[in-house]
Amino acid sequence: MYFSKYNLVLPMKENPKYPYAILNALSGGFDLVPQEDYEKLMILKQGGEVGEPELINYLQSRGYLYQDKTAEDKRLEERLPEFNKALRETAPQVLLAPTYTCNFACLYCYENGIKHKKDLITKEVVDAFFEHIGRQYQEQKPFITLFGGEALQASARQMKMIDYIVKKAASGGYAITAVTNGYDLIEYLDILQQAEIKELQITLDGPKPVHDLRRPTAGGQGTYDRIMEGLTEAINRGIPINLRTVVDKNNFESLVALAEDLDRRGWLDLPSQRFKTAIGRNYELFECYAKPEHLMGQAEHWAMFLELAEKYPILKKFHTPEFKGIHHLVQTGELYLPSYDTCPACKTEWVYDLYGDIYGCTASTGQDEFKLGTFYPEYTIKEKETKDWEERSVLTIPECKDCDVSLICGGGCGAIAKDRTGRVQGPDCRPIKEILTLGLKYYGDNLLKMGF
Repeated sequence: MYFSKYNLVLPMKENPKYPYAILNALSGGFDLVPQEDYEKLMILKQGGEVGEPELINYLQSRGYLYQDKTAEDKRLEERLPEFNKALRETAPQVLLAPTYTCNFACLYCYENGIKHKKDLITKEVVDAFFEHIGRQYQEQKPFITLFGGEALQASARQMKMIDYIVKKAASGGYAITAVTNGYDLIEYLDILQQAEIKELQITLDGPKPVHDLRRPTAGGQGTYDRIMEGLTEAINRGIPINLRTVVDKNNFESLVALAEDLDRRGWLDLPSQRFKTAIGRNYELFECYAKPEHLMGQAEHWAMFLELAEKYPILKKFHTPEFKGIHHLVQTGELYLPSYDTCPACKTEWVYDLYGDIYGCTASTGQDEFKLGTFYPEYTIKEKETKDWEERSVLTIPECKDCDVSLICGGGCGAIAKDRTGRVQGPDCRPIKEILTLGLKYYGDNLLKMGF
């Protein structure tokens, strides 16, 4: 018998009956494991035999055992169309960067390498953008995300241009989103509501004293109160909000005070369709952070969240962590589909900027070495480079082919992989087992009640 390479046997939240769990991203199998069965699994993993036909039959039915490696490879090929179908059904996102300028001077900045680009998009480029996506997306209409820089700065010129973009989106039947620092949001709400708003993503890095220190204006003024004014009005209007907090070692514990503030405002009681949160990890992307000693790895990030949430339950109300699919398992009783690729670049995501340039994803936007083509003044595309992004998956990245967590990791971020390895077809490895283990601890009681 062949013990699947995708089997992950991980420690559960401490309990007397099931000290371990086994999961397999290829088959979708998940089971709680008593100690005596754990020992049998370890024997099978080493190529031994346990002499229990009933157990062997069960493990085979769950996709933990195959007759041989060829049978597993066949299953890997069989499930790929399921993933591709789900990918095709995902609404594509096209991002439009009308400017790379920003009215903030955050302690961290993901656009340090492109601050020399200080122009504003023109009507000619906007028209070319809408003509291009009209031709490019005839089968499935994308949604448009305003991106930057800061797309929503309240200068007369920029407000006029965003008004023009939103009107064009509305007339074309495109829903819009915006990634914004939120400082001038209240000035833009009437403009944005001319089209269907899918959501607005706004960043708060903690309560007022913490946020104002981390995300001041370019002139050094605090921004929390003005952002809250716009946020309050947007929520009162029923506009869906995705509230993002960027954390590192300096501000992680301030999530508690932020959560308490939002709870007092009643926002944490809103349905997730109207208000949700995301906790973003501050990390090095190209050149972005002056004090890397404050940064955390992914596993450290979520371990700290787990520790704080156990101590301050308001954090459990503030944010529901996914832990690489463990929350989805709790909600649905099933693991996610195997993920052959987690990089959206050139598949479900494209970025277009004010200069008429095309990029594959948000992480690479504005970085000249990542430019893939133009849509203005004419359409051009670097076919070989684009094909590398389109075909990138765990089946094409050499380092992923024998990795036991590849169908959860999905190869990671292609932009980071290219920056660090020099190859789009390189890996951006993630601490998957560590994060899953944290998830099994965080949601352990739920899983035990479900009785897998």
